[in-house]
Amino acid sequence: MNQKKIIFSGIIVFLIAIGLWHYGFFNRFNYLTAKSDIKNSTPHKVLVGESIISPIEMNKVSQKYGFKNVGFGCVVSGTELNGIESYNTEIDKYLNKKNGSDWKLKYQKDIDSVITLSKIPKTAFWVPNKQKGHWFNLDWINSHKNNAMISIYGKSGNLLIKNKFFKICPIDQPKLIDDLKMEIAFYDGKDIQLKDNCYLLQKNKN
Repeated sequence: MNQKKIIFSGIIVFLIAIGLWHYGFFNRFNYLTAKSDIKNSTPHKVLVGESIISPIEMNKVSQKYGFKNVGFGCVVSGTELNGIESYNTEIDKYLNKKNGSDWKLKYQKDIDSVITLSKIPKTAFWVPNKQKGHWFNLDWINSHKNNAMISIYGKSGNLLIKNKFFKICPIDQPKLIDDLKMEIAFYDGKDIQLKDNCYLLQKNKN
């Protein structure tokens, strides 16, 4: 092989390497690794930037669609982004065949529900009532004045009301607010009914 052919071959190899580098083939996520992950039944969706909820929380939903989420972070180079876009495109094609073309709408709806539930305080507790249970969070309690600030959430996590409630009991059976977590029976849309003969009256209700 003469010198010109060697130089020409070297240039070709260099240009190919540049092209592979540009499209992210030297990074973890690219077209080829997408094909490999699909073959090994380990497909991922790569998330770039900040997410409202963590990939771990999202995976509770995505696993039924056949993939896991991976958070890549906010710092990403151009070549990494090119590779990620190629990777996600191939994974989308695979998931469309697996779940149907409308799977993204269903998946997003499920994720929206998880996002809403994530807004419920960790201190909230669930009180079942047939098919219309509610989440209750005791923001604060003033036992001396027998009232409490309570936030009530629907089953899906939407905030229904946040207001002050006063404990009302029969005159001959006065009781102070004690352990509301054990006392609450259900929310009737206006007041909070308790398990005894008392209830929590909402302040300035309409």
